[in-house]
Amino acid sequence: MITALGLLTACDPSKDSISMPGNSDLTGEQLASGFSVVQYADEEYTTQAADGNYFTFTTSPSRIVSIYQLDEEGNQNILASGKASGKFKIVPKRGNPTTQTYYIETRDFNGNTIVGSKTAEVYVPQELEPVVRWLASDAYGSKTWKWDTEFREDGAVWGNFGYAPGDDWTSGIWWGCPPSDLTGQLQHSDTGVATGEESPAATMVIYDDGNIACFDAGGNQIRKGKYSVEGWTGEKNQASVDGSIANWAYGTFKTSEGAILFPFKINGGGEKPTSFEILQLDASHLKLAYAAPGTGGWGEATWWAFKSGSDAEGALTGFDNKAWTWDTEFREDGAVWGNVGYAAGDDWTGGIWWGCPPADLTGQLQHSDTGVATGEESAAAYMTFDWKTATVKSYNGSGEEIRSGKFAIQDWGNGEKTVATVDGSITNWAYGKLNTDAGSILWPFKINGGGEKPTDFEIIELTSDNLKLIYAAPGTGGWGEATWWAFKKK
Repeated sequence: MITALGLLTACDPSKDSISMPGNSDLTGEQLASGFSVVQYADEEYTTQAADGNYFTFTTSPSRIVSIYQLDEEGNQNILASGKASGKFKIVPKRGNPTTQTYYIETRDFNGNTIVGSKTAEVYVPQELEPVVRWLASDAYGSKTWKWDTEFREDGAVWGNFGYAPGDDWTSGIWWGCPPSDLTGQLQHSDTGVATGEESPAATMVIYDDGNIACFDAGGNQIRKGKYSVEGWTGEKNQASVDGSIANWAYGTFKTSEGAILFPFKINGGGEKPTSFEILQLDASHLKLAYAAPGTGGWGEATWWAFKSGSDAEGALTGFDNKAWTWDTEFREDGAVWGNVGYAAGDDWTGGIWWGCPPADLTGQLQHSDTGVATGEESAAAYMTFDWKTATVKSYNGSGEEIRSGKFAIQDWGNGEKTVATVDGSITNWAYGKLNTDAGSILWPFKINGGGEKPTDFEIIELTSDNLKLIYAAPGTGGWGEATWWAFKKK
């Protein structure tokens, strides 16, 4: 009889694996007391640590459990499931409490759910200053910056300008030089020798520990140094050096000598400034200026333009709760959703077959799961990505919530296209993937999909201003039908 009873209960792996009548009296406290962990400092589980983020667990007596944490809204974040022993990790974002609560859940012999709770001390990185989040990322520990060749039509990234020309500093630009032409500007350097930073592929990596390093296109280090920031509030609050404009810069970026790419004052005989005015800083852009003390209005100053595509979380969430709306400026016809011939080439837009503006989505309800308009069929509809809760919510133009879910950025290539197409025909196709709960984003429907709501999207563009997504069903080959979405910062 005992053997037969074991066979009957073994069909449901979520139930407690101990099939004894007394098991119906199991309490949460007993469940927790029989749950043991060992913590490790590394994901390879080689170094034990009292505040480790990586856990191995065992249950005594052996029982099948699920382990999870709860977010601010009470939703479960599953850490491990369907096991009597195994591994899980708790890696909180910066600034969260070091004491973390997690829950162990099982079912007793009668199918009742039993939940116990435990706490653990884990390592949580010290919360970064807001400005360091933008410079060095709060998600990856460092951020890669390149020359911003898209800043101007001529591709210029360094040059001179008339200082403090007005609120728009770009109106004072006299001249600029693209990266590849910097080899012709070595009279401004201290050695007159090219180092490799005179390339669009040169990089400047800013780390969250105060270090900065420059590399040539091959990844060879050119130089390194230290940095700090003064006066940053997120608003222009720093006066120009001559005092003519009260709210001129966002703060001061200070470095050891020669720490940034092509760190030379123009017409300065090799001078390498160590104090720069921050004229722009967000997830994707960094603009710096140097004006020598005493420089007056329209006096000569030096400017630098950098961009970054490596900080996906910063671009998507702003390390806060960032709103995105339909990008009706993406195409002349105002289209924001449609179909595309998948993997048509390096420029995915060359494969677009058709697109629909937001207001016309009410005529496309055959693609939805209900056939009923929700309000997302409006140019004023928007969605938010919350960094702390990893929650995406969609709203109609009046701000009423339509739906919500969890999101995660996966397979991010540090700003480079490293994700292959689903058929493998193009190796470097997408920058990463956006995973969401079904139906979380605006108009979350696969075209001609009978109401299907995909959960895995290819990120085909992500900057602080623009987000483009594509969904291609598994097995979709070149020029097979896929769905595209276009969003912009609200």
